Amino acid sequence: MKKVEIKPNNVSIDRINEKCLNCGMCKKTCEKINGLEGDCINCGQCVLTCPSGALIPKFDYKKVLNYINDTDYTVVAFTAPAVRVAIGDEFGFASGAFLEGKMVSALKNIGFDYVFDTTFGADLTIMEEANELVGRLKHKQKPLFTSCCPSWVLYMEKYHSEDLNLVSTCKSPISMEASMIKSYFSEMYDIPKEKIITVSIAPCTSKKNERVIHPETDVSLTTRELAMMIRETNIDFKNLKDAEFDALMGSSSSSGLIFGTSGGVTEAVLRTAYYMINGKMAPPKFYDLEEIRGEENIKTTTVDLGKYYLRVAAVNTIKIASENYEKLKTFDFVEVMACPGGCIGGAGQPLSAIKDMLEIRNKRRESMYNMDRVAQNREAYKNPKVQDAYISYLSKNDIDLHTEYYAKKSIKS
Repeated sequence: MKKVEIKPNNVSIDRINEKCLNCGMCKKTCEKINGLEGDCINCGQCVLTCPSGALIPKFDYKKVLNYINDTDYTVVAFTAPAVRVAIGDEFGFASGAFLEGKMVSALKNIGFDYVFDTTFGADLTIMEEANELVGRLKHKQKPLFTSCCPSWVLYMEKYHSEDLNLVSTCKSPISMEASMIKSYFSEMYDIPKEKIITVSIAPCTSKKNERVIHPETDVSLTTRELAMMIRETNIDFKNLKDAEFDALMGSSSSSGLIFGTSGGVTEAVLRTAYYMINGKMAPPKFYDLEEIRGEENIKTTTVDLGKYYLRVAAVNTIKIASENYEKLKTFDFVEVMACPGGCIGGAGQPLSAIKDMLEIRNKRRESMYNMDRVAQNREAYKNPKVQDAYISYLSKNDIDLHTEYYAKKSIKS
């Protein structure tokens, strides 16, 4: 058996046994990226390197089409940052093409009742995580590990349960977004939350497992599944006119957008943490932190937050995080993404030749940072929709934007 084991209860990944060559590529990929000796953490990187197409994300899009056709439900889609720079690969566009407008238009043509931007949820995550970081700095508690990547969180629950207090309590942007749709959106639009179906569109297979833990997301689809829906509903994606996200949670900062690439979470949180500490906009350096951008396995830098000097690190892949775990605990803020390059390299993204994957991720990353450079709003705390949500709703209602973690069994247990 050269192949990785896919258990029947795996909600993220599936195998078409008839296609499997037992070539061992999936096992080599898992060992290279995770180093966990067969302990699946749902990252799905094996899917991207399977030469025969035997490994696939679990496809749930038919379930969503059934909800759309059921008039009893209001079906709400919300899209992660990395989807808009990858969906074009499925339809003949240049790699990295920024197709937010066409993506939103496609979702509305498919029949979703509302389409929101998960970067709104990312902005909420920035606000909450920056506040958490500032609190830890005041009490000289370190490090703060990020919590956006569900495969990283699952790794911590399995292999370092003694250190779960180091992981940010913030829900991921997708779970925050879904929580707000089931509460804020539900009340603002007077739609019973049990009649709302929340559908995340993400570059990630691990989000399918996250929604089991955080069921405010009813269904999680991949970028590839979105492409399947577009084709099966006979939408001419290339010729779609651009559309905009729906208003209530459509506005976002470019800080939320760069969550889709390794180092982006760190950069975004630091911009807002600086403001929280000093009451003014961060210096230009915080808008071009080259030291923590890119494909390097570990990227580190030191930043001056006025009252505090922070050592920060951005890490690609669980194997690298595991090999350097004790070293990472000496930093103040540590971002970990399970996939190479971050979410732009997620296993739910369009398939490509292995030899081209690095170049494609680079183009997706550059597309995001190009949008960040020209954005009118580059800080989460300046997002008017986020400000409205805090003032009119979050300050008056007990909405659970945070979570708890629990020890889980690993292969080694």
